[in-house]
Amino acid sequence: MFFHFQILLYSLVFYFFLQFVTGDFVSDWLLSIVDGWSWSMAFFLSFSFFGFFQIAKNVSRKLWMTPIPVLLTISTTGLLYFVQSIKQQQLLILLAGIAYYFLHIALYRLRTCETDKTARGIISAGSVSTIFLFYAMSYGIYLNFAIPLWILMGMLMIVTVLVSLQYLWLINNDSKIVLNYSLVLGFVMAEIIWILNFWPFGYLTTGVISLIFYYVFWDLVQRHFLSELSKRRVVANVIIFGLLTALVLSSTRWLPVV
Repeated sequence: MFFHFQILLYSLVFYFFLQFVTGDFVSDWLLSIVDGWSWSMAFFLSFSFFGFFQIAKNVSRKLWMTPIPVLLTISTTGLLYFVQSIKQQQLLILLAGIAYYFLHIALYRLRTCETDKTARGIISAGSVSTIFLFYAMSYGIYLNFAIPLWILMGMLMIVTVLVSLQYLWLINNDSKIVLNYSLVLGFVMAEIIWILNFWPFGYLTTGVISLIFYYVFWDLVQRHFLSELSKRRVVANVIIFGLLTALVLSSTRWLPVV
């Protein structure tokens, strides 16, 4: 089952919400400092994110299945601020809308069958996509608004833990083990972000490299839980990591260091 009318309506609400966020009215608010409209828009965004949280909760009927859809909404909304091209904004909105729809389809399917492998695969892809969007958005905020590095590391650690928890709980019922591994993933990614802070790259390149790191570690943990971890798998992941990193570094624009 890949069609659900109510979820389609939710996705359209999400789509038009992002279209509204990219409008001139919101752009003017983001460029302002402190005025009445700023507080009104802040209230509107907070209310909207709470609404999307309620949608995810209603579809999945489980509180612990809400982090990925909510973080996808927040990440896409924030990242749109740094995308200057209208065509790229529309492409991001379209892709996010499709991801949002299928994520909720997966949540709905898991209500009736917690072992649904197709739904797990969709959640898996959604978790990786959300991680990339949030990492890119957070690093964009860090570069443009000069927030302290420890805040960036803390935000990324918390989000990494939440996203990892939601997916890993689907393949392992031991909450203590899942929490421990998720905390380790969060701590490792926070340290990696600290290292990447010294590299002369923009937010998209940093987001991609961070995603590659996360995917390698996340896949190893996943294979461990599925009893599929082997030396061959570890070597394959290391090779994939090296090739993808080399490809990104050779094709990206290096920022000047002052």
